[in-house]
Amino acid sequence: MPLMKQLENKTYILIGAGNMANYLLANANAALTCMGIYSRSPEKTALLSQTYGITHIPSLSEINTITVDYIFLAVSDTAIPTLLNSIDSSALCVSFSGMIDEQHLAKETGKSMATLWPIYSITNKLNSKTNLPFVINKEDVNNKSAMITLARYYTTSVIGLSYEQRKAAHLAAVMLNNFVNHLYALTQDLCATQGIDPLIFNPLVQQTADQYATLQAALLQTGPAKRGDQESIEKHLAILQNTHLESIYTLLTDSIKKSS
Repeated sequence: MPLMKQLENKTYILIGAGNMANYLLANANAALTCMGIYSRSPEKTALLSQTYGITHIPSLSEINTITVDYIFLAVSDTAIPTLLNSIDSSALCVSFSGMIDEQHLAKETGKSMATLWPIYSITNKLNSKTNLPFVINKEDVNNKSAMITLARYYTTSVIGLSYEQRKAAHLAAVMLNNFVNHLYALTQDLCATQGIDPLIFNPLVQQTADQYATLQAALLQTGPAKRGDQESIEKHLAILQNTHLESIYTLLTDSIKKSS
């Protein structure tokens, strides 16, 4: 395949040992060679090193002695600036963050830097063959071509966004994924207190998810808040009285009313 030829003999060092690091390693093949892994957690690093047969780099300073094409920064956003200042390498540093302003950091630190952000919640249960959408910075004229090539190693879905667009996309992802999942958790707790099997709602959950793809979520809104059924709303609030969920229910109900 042409893609494999483009990426032949490319090498990288991986910094981090969490879910993103595991995902990157699980998708690796001969096209990209990991020359070593470093993280602040010796135990996690040793586990990944053993699992994937890669070198465990004991210190940050040793990274500077290894020549590679990329340094993958699979770490928290707050750790990235410090890492960049500790790295003395001409390799392209790649973050996987939705919020980091990599071009600003590149100017501040004098490092070559780019971002490859997956629009997905990376967990240790993620199937390594899942074709995730990855976002690159369409305004990064210096590294755009290299990042398209690198992204296509992991996915067939490569999306170009500006940094401002990526921040907004990250916000949207938090609302769609983190907030919705939190509501799932609260709903499951409610079901547990009422002796209801939460799995009976699976078809409803699937229906709601399917409606998102129609891009007509506002038009498809239903429920007591949408139709002005105050009697049902009051009965719901009576069940939730003096609970954390009461204020959330009220907030979302008011929002739906204002949007109707």
